[in-house]
Amino acid sequence: MLREVEEVHPLGENKTWPEIRNTLRLWRKENIRCSDQIVELGEYALKHFSANLGNEKWAVYEQVCVAALDMCPGKMKLVNKCIQLLSEQFPSSLRVSMLEGLKLEYLKKWDEALEMYDGMIEYEPTFPAPYKRKVAIYKAQNKIIDAVNELNKYLSTFSCDHESWLELSDIYTSQQNYSKALFCVEEVLLQYPHNHLYHQRYADILYTIGGKDNLEMSCKYYCKAAELNPNNVRALFGIQLASTTLSSIGKLSSKAKADNQSLAAWASDMIEDYYKSQKTSKSLICEVASVLDKLSLK
Repeated sequence: MLREVEEVHPLGENKTWPEIRNTLRLWRKENIRCSDQIVELGEYALKHFSANLGNEKWAVYEQVCVAALDMCPGKMKLVNKCIQLLSEQFPSSLRVSMLEGLKLEYLKKWDEALEMYDGMIEYEPTFPAPYKRKVAIYKAQNKIIDAVNELNKYLSTFSCDHESWLELSDIYTSQQNYSKALFCVEEVLLQYPHNHLYHQRYADILYTIGGKDNLEMSCKYYCKAAELNPNNVRALFGIQLASTTLSSIGKLSSKAKADNQSLAAWASDMIEDYYKSQKTSKSLICEVASVLDKLSLK
């Protein structure tokens, strides 16, 4: 069991047992990272209500261990104790091995952590966590090429992990490899075609690349984002900027130029209406109107 603690635990003392249990469960379910509170309440629960927890106590040990790592070095003894107890209870558990890997990462023993994660991948190739930790280690060491290679290897097996596609897109964007960044977002759009944020992200990259064709496509994706969520102000600004820029292209036909100017004016009106609907201060509304006026072609 955990060592006896003499300090007072007001967070636990002010709650009933069901409230303590439900709070810890909620934090686990929602992946809430309030490490100091988790450690305080978790230690209190394990000390005073271990029998009530039953087998759930092992989930609490894991939860407390991860939170304690956030609070190291002051909580390293607690980390070691949690890992020891979990290892004794689950000697072949990959989840316990992950905790040991996280401890090595905290100690900056990168090579040892990578070796452990490689062993876990070899033992169970369908377990996603060690792949992601390897990416985190490479990013922490600023080894971007290795991080990209590891993400690609991971996504070849876990192609439906949209968060990893977005992470890879961010890396490619930071490296100005926009074509590959677009490909990553396309993979996400295939999975979530009705998410306005992903349409907006795709449009942002197209707008960054620039050029007539990319600007036209970015405008379409900004419009789709605004259609899916009319309160997406960034998408509205994107429409205004993209259509205004298109209007300045000399090779554009008179009709296309007029259409883009109309679209830019519509987006400007929508932006002003949004800020007015939010009861924004008049001074800010005037500033927004002034910015939009400067963005518009004369």
